Amino acid sequence: MIEFQSLMKAIHKGVKDAAKSVEGETLDFVKRFFDEQDNGKGKAPSYSPKTCAMEFPSRTEHGIDTVSAEVPLLALVPISSPRISEVKFIAELEISNNDQDQLMVAFARSTAKPGGLRNKLMGQQDTAESTANASLEITLTGNEPPEGLQKLIEGYERALRAQIPG
Repeated sequence: MIEFQSLMKAIHKGVKDAAKSVEGETLDFVKRFFDEQDNGKGKAPSYSPKTCAMEFPSRTEHGIDTVSAEVPLLALVPISSPRISEVKFIAELEISNNDQDQLMVAFARSTAKPGGLRNKLMGQQDTAESTANASLEITLTGNEPPEGLQKLIEGYERALRAQIPG
């Protein structure tokens, strides 16, 4: 048996750890789309966008020509920020009080296990087996990226549009 409050604290800690893991995706995002530049001792690093060169057709006085543009990879992918929106923990619990009047819980145990034909033929009794029945459901939803990231993406998209002819 475990104190009910301890069970709730353990579940809460698990949810917080999962949320931190999802937040860590933002750091991975920065590393995926930006290169870190060292600015020397004591200065914060700067980041430059990872880019690829793409060629676009352009009409000139000599006919159709191609113009190269440096395209930030960030401007080519859909961006959403995942977050945990709901956690469901469902369990069958045995509930009791201890001597200090604390609420104690344990995962419910089944009372009988179906014996099956083999046990009946062998003359064996059905045996009780302890089981822990629980289910955990975590729902992740995609949100709009933070406003700062949205503005950053819009800035790179404007810079890209300025490079593309027409």
